[in-house]
Amino acid sequence: MKIFIITMDDPIQTNGFIKEIINARKEDIIGLALAKGDRLTVGNKNSKISYFFSLFMIMGFFHFIKNSIKIFLFKMGKYISGHLNFISSPSILNYVEREGMLAFKIKSPNEKKFLEKLGYLNPDIIINQSQCILKKDLLSIPKIGVINRHNALLPKNRGRLSPFWVLYKDENETGVSIHFVETGIDSGDIIVQRKIPVKKGESFNSLVNRSYKIAPYAMLGALDKLENGNFRLIKNRDSEATYNSVPTISEAFKYRIKRIKNFFNIGKLG
Repeated sequence: MKIFIITMDDPIQTNGFIKEIINARKEDIIGLALAKGDRLTVGNKNSKISYFFSLFMIMGFFHFIKNSIKIFLFKMGKYISGHLNFISSPSILNYVEREGMLAFKIKSPNEKKFLEKLGYLNPDIIINQSQCILKKDLLSIPKIGVINRHNALLPKNRGRLSPFWVLYKDENETGVSIHFVETGIDSGDIIVQRKIPVKKGESFNSLVNRSYKIAPYAMLGALDKLENGNFRLIKNRDSEATYNSVPTISEAFKYRIKRIKNFFNIGKLG
């Protein structure tokens, strides 16, 4: 089975997730494309600034600073490696090239030139972990389809930053869904779901980490099912769907107040 990956360069969670997939299915990976964009890609400048401050309140001071330093060092490593050839880049693109696989750096997966190259490679499956909305021309290329990892139990919690909304809405269960990509947002039928309970006093950071721990197993399970061809899809019904947008500063503030209250109620703040 020929697998192609489209992703972003994210040192916090995504790159580690992609590396696990590559290492497990190395013989099947025919290439990777690194698309422009990151987790702060939300639209215009004002919404990006708002999202920045929302994340600060959602993650808390320690985790926000920790991740910010990690991203800064990652970007510095990429910059220095571009000027000093003897220093290896921490980019996922460099990792793929070292493994002897085809690697592309693109602005958008929907670019005509890239689609021509992708069509020539004739993949069976495309795994998408970029922040880009994929158009029909790309979705029609793979024989089996384009699939995506989503940190929620679809059809509930489609959209952005699902672990936050699970906590914001006091839900007691979440997980990871591997689903087909359609032109709608997180609307394709589900191949595999892995469920996890939401712990008492759970923080956004711990829930994200636990979701990403099970995500590779969910994706590899989905790939096995698609390869064998003997599986049942879970319907991702629009009638049962809930959709989340980028949290506002007000919503992030309400969540932080709730975390503070939980600290005094149960004596622990994650």
